[in-house]
Amino acid sequence: AVKDKWPNCLLQFEDFATSNAIDLLERFRRQLRCFNDDIQGTGSVILAGFLNALKVQKTDPKTVRCVFYGAGSAAIGVALTIVSYLESIGLTKEEALRRFWLIDTKGLIVQNRGDQLASHKLPFARPDAHIKELKDVIAAVKPHVLMGLAAQGPDFTQDCVEEMMKHTSSPIIFPLSNPTSKSEITAENAYNWTKGKCIFAAGSPFDPVLYNGRTYYPAQGNNMFIFPGVGFGAVLCKSKEITDEMFVDAAKALSDIVTEDELAQGQIYPNINKLREVSIKVACETIRTAFRQNLAQIEPLKDIENFVRSQMWDPSYESSAL
Repeated sequence: AVKDKWPNCLLQFEDFATSNAIDLLERFRRQLRCFNDDIQGTGSVILAGFLNALKVQKTDPKTVRCVFYGAGSAAIGVALTIVSYLESIGLTKEEALRRFWLIDTKGLIVQNRGDQLASHKLPFARPDAHIKELKDVIAAVKPHVLMGLAAQGPDFTQDCVEEMMKHTSSPIIFPLSNPTSKSEITAENAYNWTKGKCIFAAGSPFDPVLYNGRTYYPAQGNNMFIFPGVGFGAVLCKSKEITDEMFVDAAKALSDIVTEDELAQGQIYPNINKLREVSIKVACETIRTAFRQNLAQIEPLKDIENFVRSQMWDPSYESSAL
């Protein structure tokens, strides 16, 4: 109905149940210019923070070990976006999937757990023994990264965080659930329990944390860094569809905006006052990807950035004398 009434529009949908969101995306993504922000937007913005966190941690993405606490649409979207990135740097899909250990309400998702796994969990089902508790999974996996997308509240306990510290001196801890009351850990606890050594980003905003005389500014992986630019770029070049590669390339563009000096300070996302420039960079990258994938339906552009800037609305007006 949307395509029939507005054939050139872009449809963004979110807040659907996990199985419905994934099924709807797969059903319509090649029929209509559309994307799901819970799955793809979240995946892209977290991939950007993930890439910069690995730079700070000095971990090779090809060898990273990631524990995900939660296996809903947001968790699957983040994991699949990272899988796509790992494939782009040379891993096979199977090798990329093996970098993940996902935990749902029944514990570690494994092939022989005895229950009927939802279709979206099957690619991440491991051949390992079943482990129920998060701390025991951390002890077995020795992860570089712990991400929370379960929206169950503060389940990243001090024991879990201290177990991570046994295996990496600067653990990457991303409690991504919203709102703040559902976050897996507070920024204050994360910095205190890791003695200020964690690389932290949350889905909710947290106040600065003072630890041992230093002030830490918790990062927030907010989809606003991604979806405006992807949508704008896709509309401008009249892309036939919005692909996973666009979200991976958008994440790379976002991560590259953070300078080496900012990374050295532990900052993994750009400052919010750069949002307009971020959206321009993301839109440009989306257009480049659309051309590379032969999806753009406009003539090739000599200067993509100039074109994008010329099409942006500027919310300022000249004053007029009465």
